[in-house]
Amino acid sequence: MFHVCEKCGKKLIERLPNGLWCFKFGSNGKNLPVVYMVIQGSLQLKCLRKSCGHMNTFNYFPDKHVAP
Repeated sequence: MFHVCEKCGKKLIERLPNGLWCFKFGSNGKNLPVVYMVIQGSLQLKCLRKSCGHMNTFNYFPDKHVAP
């Protein structure tokens, strides 16, 4: 399940079935991402679209609010 930017709707990060976040970015020409991270916990991620730049907050526990 992908989570998108709150402002522009660009796909930013994937939520895996086990609750971890999976971030993939870039390409090295062999269909492999240059950046590949698996993250546990809440995070803030700036939108990757140059015309947007909105700071998004993604909570590890969906029913909890994390102050920026």
